[in-house]
Amino acid sequence: MKENDYIIVSDATVDLDREILEKLNCRIIPMIYILGGEEHFFNPLEKEIDYDDFYGKVNAGVPVSTSQNPPKLFSDFYEELIKDYKKILYVCFSSGLSGNYGSAVMAARDIMEDNPDVRIEVVDSLCASLGEGYLLQEVCKKRDEGASFEEVLSFTEVIKRQVCHWFVVGNLDQLARGGRINPAVAKLGSILNIHPILTTDAEGKLKVSEKVRGMKKALIRLCERFKEYAFSGDGLRVMIAHAGCPDLAAELTKLVLATGRVRDCIIQRIGPVIGAHTGSPMCALVFMGRQEE
Repeated sequence: MKENDYIIVSDATVDLDREILEKLNCRIIPMIYILGGEEHFFNPLEKEIDYDDFYGKVNAGVPVSTSQNPPKLFSDFYEELIKDYKKILYVCFSSGLSGNYGSAVMAARDIMEDNPDVRIEVVDSLCASLGEGYLLQEVCKKRDEGASFEEVLSFTEVIKRQVCHWFVVGNLDQLARGGRINPAVAKLGSILNIHPILTTDAEGKLKVSEKVRGMKKALIRLCERFKEYAFSGDGLRVMIAHAGCPDLAAELTKLVLATGRVRDCIIQRIGPVIGAHTGSPMCALVFMGRQEE
C-alpha cells in the first residue's frame, strides 16, 4: 500500500448506471429499500434492478419504503477499504434528507480511533439522486487530473455548492406516503394537476421552488431554470434522470438541447432508493451553475 493512495466512495443514491460508475473507479455503499415487505440492498455497481418492474409495482400500489443504514454497515465497508487505502473520501447523500450521513461519520470516527494511520472524510453532498451523482463525477475527474487527497477534499467542498439540481414529480401520492409532503396537499395537487419543482436548500433539505400546472409546462420551467442559472457560455454538460418515464426524459432532453448551449446531455434512471420516495413519473435536470437564492 502506498502512503498517498486514497479511494473515493459514495452511496447507492447517486443514480448512475454501472457503466459510468465502473469508469469512475470508485466504490459504492449499498442502501436499503423495502418493497412489498421484502428488504433489499441496492448497489448499482453489483447488480442492476429491473426498473420497469420496480416502478410498475410502485404504481400498482405495492408498499415501498427505505431504511437508514446502520453504523455497522459503514464500519464493515470501511474495514474492507482500509486493507488497501489509508485515506477515504466519501461523497455522502444529503444529511438534510437522511440520517445516513450521521451514521457514516460515527462509523468513520470509530474506525480512525482504532486505526490512527487511517483518515476518512465524509463530505455532506447537500444533494440528492443525480445531483449527488453529478458531483461524484466531478470529484473523480479532479482525482484523475492528479490532485492530492487534500486538493480533492477542498475541491469537493467548493464545487458541491455549484451543482444545480431540480426535479419535477408527477405523482404526489408517493411523496405524501414517504412523509415528504402533507397528504392533504398531495390530494389537492393531484386534483388540480399541479406538479412541484423541487431542489435542496443550503442545508440539503427538500425545498419546493415553485408549483406548475401540467407536466409539459413543468418540463419547460426546468429548461428555463437551466437557461437562468447555468454558468455562462456554451458546451455545458447536462444530465437528466427519470423515474419510469423515458418519454418525459426525452422531451426534456430536446428542450435543453434546443438552447444551443449544451455539449453533452446524458440520461440516467432513478434507482429504487430515491424512487421509493418520488414514485413515477419524475424527471430531474442537473448542471453546473449558481444556486437559487
